[in-house]
Amino acid sequence: MKFRFAGFCLALAIFPTQASERWTFDSRISITDPPVDAVYHHLEGSGRKHIAVSGESVAVVWEDNRSRDPQIYAAIKSLTRKTFPTALLVSSGSEAYEPAIDAINANRFVLAFEQDASVFARIMTAKGLAEPVRLSRAAAGHVSIASFDDRVFASWRERDNAGWFIKIAALRVTNANRIVVESLQSVEADGLETPVLFPAIAVNSAGICIAWEDRRAGHTRLLVSHARAAGNSFTEPQFLNEFFSNRNQYDRGSGVTRVSLASFAQDEILAAWMDKRRGGKGYGIFAALGADAGESFGPNEKVHGEEGDTQPHYNPATAGNQSGDFVIAWDDFRRGDSDIWISAHNPDLEWSLDYAPPVASGNGEQSHPSIALDEQGNLHLAWIERAQPDGPSRLWYSLGRALQQP
Repeated sequence: MKFRFAGFCLALAIFPTQASERWTFDSRISITDPPVDAVYHHLEGSGRKHIAVSGESVAVVWEDNRSRDPQIYAAIKSLTRKTFPTALLVSSGSEAYEPAIDAINANRFVLAFEQDASVFARIMTAKGLAEPVRLSRAAAGHVSIASFDDRVFASWRERDNAGWFIKIAALRVTNANRIVVESLQSVEADGLETPVLFPAIAVNSAGICIAWEDRRAGHTRLLVSHARAAGNSFTEPQFLNEFFSNRNQYDRGSGVTRVSLASFAQDEILAAWMDKRRGGKGYGIFAALGADAGESFGPNEKVHGEEGDTQPHYNPATAGNQSGDFVIAWDDFRRGDSDIWISAHNPDLEWSLDYAPPVASGNGEQSHPSIALDEQGNLHLAWIERAQPDGPSRLWYSLGRALQQP
């Protein structure tokens, strides 16, 4: 099993025993202004890819309703700067939702978002925003984006008269920061009568991986498909979450939702999602590791530790890098308030003890993490904070500096 051998060797080589020994987090930096009554921020994009690092810059994208209608905003800063500048308005329509971001070279970022039932993409740099490009051809949303060696791919769901489709676009970015759609294809040729939801995409040297929520079986399953290159046919969708029933013939299995994907090492994929297979305890966080850009996946693994076994867990996010690091973040209420938790594989080939970074835990509600790993192993964390569960929100950022290994 190639992916488990490669991933575990990397873990043995570079991972300390616990996530708490991997990073030390800097003081948090506010991304947005202090909370304003009735203004709410959302980090709800497909795959939860709201933060990215390019060169000496970090950028964050989100949706909020400061102008009353939901719109997309983004902020970019140098890694050495202690504050984020005023956010840029990314969208320009009546309503916009569920953005995503990834990095390309030269301190540049690709943003994707839903606006007025269409999917758009545009480039952001410290100098501002380039012109947006519409990617979809029919009613569309739930966009995700990924890049590798400055090759950019976007995925989204789209519905036309033939049904529901998962669409994949290969994008080229010119030196003038213009986006060119080089190819557009469907994962499956035939449209579905039942919805597809929240497709997440990851890409590396072995190809493209796409995973999504699918209801064609009469209940929600996570499906995954793979292509070796842009324009190549995608494989027949396979089940990502393990399905079993020990109740009766009418049991449709445990609920699953919100898959997140990240590429790590040269050709491996990390998938994480929310899964109710623990019975009446709510969602747990489960994961699987994939080889050859998701052409095959290993067994499902429970991520959170025993301390969290009696609690529901929410909003998993994934991150990886070409150095072989990979990590999962989520939020839960095991201490009363919602806190951010992280876990990574340890040398025992297991998920480490859950770790709540002090900057993203404690008083108030800390939730909806989004994470990125740079090639030095530093963990960039963005999240939402509320003083009260239903109160107004703000966004925070902290850099988890990789600790030196002995």
